[in-house]
Amino acid sequence: MTNNWYKGLLAGILLLLPGIAVAQQAANQVIIVKSSDNAYFTQSIETLISHVDKAVRFKVIMVKDLPDSIKDGDSGNLYVTLGQSAAEAVNRLDQPPRSISAYLTLEQFKRLNGKNQLAVLLDQTLNRYLAFCKLMLAVDSVGILDEYPVKLEKQQSEFLGKLQMELRQYRIDPFNKLLPVLRQLLGQSDVLLMLPRQSIYNRDSLKGVLLTSYRNRKPVISYSPAHVKSGALASIYSSPTDIGRHLALLLNKRLQNPGYKAPEYEYARFYSISTNRRVARALDIDLPMESKLRSALDRLEP
Repeated sequence: MTNNWYKGLLAGILLLLPGIAVAQQAANQVIIVKSSDNAYFTQSIETLISHVDKAVRFKVIMVKDLPDSIKDGDSGNLYVTLGQSAAEAVNRLDQPPRSISAYLTLEQFKRLNGKNQLAVLLDQTLNRYLAFCKLMLAVDSVGILDEYPVKLEKQQSEFLGKLQMELRQYRIDPFNKLLPVLRQLLGQSDVLLMLPRQSIYNRDSLKGVLLTSYRNRKPVISYSPAHVKSGALASIYSSPTDIGRHLALLLNKRLQNPGYKAPEYEYARFYSISTNRRVARALDIDLPMESKLRSALDRLEP
């Protein structure tokens, strides 16, 4: 009787295996939605796939090929979006799926009002930006421009004290025009720290910001390596490879634990550094080697 019972149990398990396999396949289907076709997204996708289990199935589509609704059989899929338009398109689906969005700034993410979304931000933490400025330039004050003042948390205020540095904030709004406020900042601060704010720093304003800072002989620290090529002294940013590695960490966590309660967003975990030594020479600034700067930053950052 025991032998028959064992055989029956084994037969039942074998019957269940195909269903379990199908469920696992559905859970491991990852749809990557690209806002456009460019080398940055391609590099992030290649890095992401190389850091995820080989059994996970990926499908890469353009945002224009995203259907208007999700079929019942596809409801368990995970979505990864690259760029703002892809994130917005997935968020507009009749039943927004679980998704991880990348290539978004905090400013852009807050406008999404997404559901079931976790964002990998292009923004570094404020402490990382501040530590970068201090280690690179040994400055006493940093100025930032924003539409709304940044409310410092206790830990951020304590970190500023540790750095022996002051953060000065200047507001941009319809009544406070960019260049007059920028000149005030440059007269009262040692360096301009550009945060990822597309509403302030864009193709219409960037040249004026960099030229005004240069004429006032004040360095600019940016969030974009493209700005370094245009005249900023340095930038600390997340490269496509950095973004792919971060996406892989979060994707693995979600695949291994579907019930994982993720935060709305995460600041960039991995970063790269870019400097402009021509600008440094023009401003009589002795830049540290990038390798030494990175080692010091990793030790200092809380």
